[in-house]
Amino acid sequence: MSAYSLLFRYSLILLAASLLFPIVTADTAPLWTVQAPAGDEFSAVAMSQDGSIVIGGGDRLVAVTGTGEKLWSGWSGKELCISRDGRYLVTSQGDTVRLFSREGIMLWDQSIGTTVTAVDITPDAAIIAAGGGTYIQSWYNSGAGLGRNTTGNVQALQISPAKDQIVVGTTKALRSFNISYVPFWDDDDVAPSIIRTSGDGSSIVVPNGNHLRMYHGSGTLLWDRSFPGGSILALAYSTDGSTIIAGRDDGSVIAVDRTGNLLWKATAGQWVTSVAVSDNGSVIATGSIDRRIQVYNRAGVLLGNGTTENAITSRSVAVSGDGTLIVAADSGRIYAFSPTQFAANATVSQTPATVPETPVTVTTAAVRNTTNPTTAQTAPDTGRVPVATTVPAAAGTSVPADLPWFLVPVAFSLIVLARKRKP
Repeated sequence: MSAYSLLFRYSLILLAASLLFPIVTADTAPLWTVQAPAGDEFSAVAMSQDGSIVIGGGDRLVAVTGTGEKLWSGWSGKELCISRDGRYLVTSQGDTVRLFSREGIMLWDQSIGTTVTAVDITPDAAIIAAGGGTYIQSWYNSGAGLGRNTTGNVQALQISPAKDQIVVGTTKALRSFNISYVPFWDDDDVAPSIIRTSGDGSSIVVPNGNHLRMYHGSGTLLWDRSFPGGSILALAYSTDGSTIIAGRDDGSVIAVDRTGNLLWKATAGQWVTSVAVSDNGSVIATGSIDRRIQVYNRAGVLLGNGTTENAITSRSVAVSGDGTLIVAADSGRIYAFSPTQFAANATVSQTPATVPETPVTVTTAAVRNTTNPTTAQTAPDTGRVPVATTVPAAAGTSVPADLPWFLVPVAFSLIVLARKRKP
């Protein structure tokens, strides 16, 4: 067979294949990446509200601008939080809590006497708190001690932005203390490893298996809703209190409103280990152990996706307050994206598909308030919540374009012609 005949034959086959099978597009490339220092690994990422500074935590702290320019690196920090304006960051290593300035200057360090498992800083950086083992401790920004107490083994901790309480998740209960760690209220029905509060501190959200529970800042349980599917691994709560995002171990991500109604559900990878949301809930980002980054809007439209080199673990995705910058970290790099990169993809077949409705489970739980004991009632059952999921055509996936019926015989005729053509 001549070279010309071979070329003609394979050209026909390729043409037929292009008609029968959709083209697979590449993932959206990041705006920029920053590599971890040689021999070190990232384990967390944090970003200021305006996206002007991004911090990678882990074996070594690395600070970069919102455009990926390196500012400084040094020290180490397993746990990591940043003030809203990015002027201060608190980290931990072993039993030590450290406060740094934006410029990378360590302002003070304090030991709590046991390995630190949780840290937090108020949006204005006025108060810092940490916990580990059975110890919890708080400080003023100056480093002066504010309070100390003991509790169950600490899994999570968050200071209310209202600066009126510190909420602690232990292996046995959810507990609240005032800023100097005088007990306020507690709930023994949950043992959360994640705690999130609204920007004004008026509401608190925690996971419990595949349930979400919302409390009023006073400790009253407002609602407890179940969402059939996997257990919740990651949680984010928009600053304006409108949108709750949960990543789960069945690969799903769900969006819930402030009253506990399910807004939508989508598949975002294998285990969804990190989620983040902009201040008003308009931009949502997820990260999973199968290296997938996905970006959605509040309606559940998948705007686009990217891929990292290694698995994305907990606390490794962040979104700026205005939603213009998204960052994610795996062990080796920090990756940055912008929703504007995905604009072209978002116009293709982005209508959510309705699936059968799911009943909402509502329960009643007793919450003890040490100053004013009360029994908290959940909100009335609102009945059945419509569950929606997206079926988008996004970058990095096969575009589900239906083949026009008249092209099917054309494609097969080309294949037959290629096979029958003689040299």
